[in-house]
Amino acid sequence: MRVGLVADTHVPSSIPKLPSSLRTAFARVDRILHAGDLTMLAVLDELEEIAPTTAVLGNCDPPEVARRLPAYETLAIGAHTIGVHHGHQRHALQNQYIGSSYAAPEFDLFYQAMATQLPECDVIVFGHFHSPVVREWRGILFVNPGSIAPPHARPTYAVLELGERATARLCLLP
Repeated sequence: MRVGLVADTHVPSSIPKLPSSLRTAFARVDRILHAGDLTMLAVLDELEEIAPTTAVLGNCDPPEVARRLPAYETLAIGAHTIGVHHGHQRHALQNQYIGSSYAAPEFDLFYQAMATQLPECDVIVFGHFHSPVVREWRGILFVNPGSIAPPHARPTYAVLELGERATARLCLLP
């Protein structure tokens, strides 16, 4: 199974609408996961036209989005348990690792918090940092698809392949 991963779309605050190239990129996925900061429900509706979509609440989502989306979601897909969470944490915790690289020892605090919030997950999809990564930590595959919204270097998304083993690849949006 192929799962399209996206986060931090920030429509319409950063971009007026989802790029048509994202629709093309997700044309062959079986499912889509959005890790928060849609900023308008029309994003969810548009993604649903491509494939069944699960989205979670981000820290920039307005009340109408908050009323419809959960803070996190856990999904069983095939042999895998996937957690989706935007990734924002309490400021006291976040201040200990914010600005560090995903490989920095301080970032273990983030990975541990997410693993505690999404127990039993072998894959955790998150956003919030607008910086893409695929990283295994203590047997859990962490994937941040990045952001398609400016002002970031290049818009990115990810594709998660769920077979016997879960693998993910980061992709640049054309």
